Amino acid sequence: MVSCTNDPVEVRKFKSDKILPVSSTKNIEMLYSDSAKLRAKIKAPQRDTYLGEDEYIEFTKGVDMIFYDKDGIESGHMVAKYAISYNKKEQMIARNDVQLWNAEGKRLNTEELIWDQKTGRIHSEKFSKITSPTEVIYGDGFESDQDFSKYRIVNISGIVSVKNE
Repeated sequence: MVSCTNDPVEVRKFKSDKILPVSSTKNIEMLYSDSAKLRAKIKAPQRDTYLGEDEYIEFTKGVDMIFYDKDGIESGHMVAKYAISYNKKEQMIARNDVQLWNAEGKRLNTEELIWDQKTGRIHSEKFSKITSPTEVIYGDGFESDQDFSKYRIVNISGIVSVKNE
């Protein structure tokens, strides 16, 4: 006669409520195009894809993105230690030491950056620092167009150089 028993502790270890990715890719390089024109290049050490009601892609080990304008010229560059992209919402959230540069050489540093792909706007409610060759500006958040050429800072302070004429 044979019988088996299951230790409840061992069963709980096996059963998990954790959602696992449907695919996990290492050392990726992705190209995004619109109307056969390169719009962005994304590099990441790991990309995890999750399916379900709210599909998303997670870059748990960081992301490096280069953006291109309509003429194929580099218009911006962003790096972050973590990012998550929601497909249906058309929204990407970058977190943890986010840095964004634009073609004019301005750099944004913040801990969170939200990119709304539908509206073409980026924003943050976290402390933000914008550095250019002539000024350093601080704020408690910001809003900008997606190429980071026109922006608004919340609770602005900083060092600005003024030319005397």
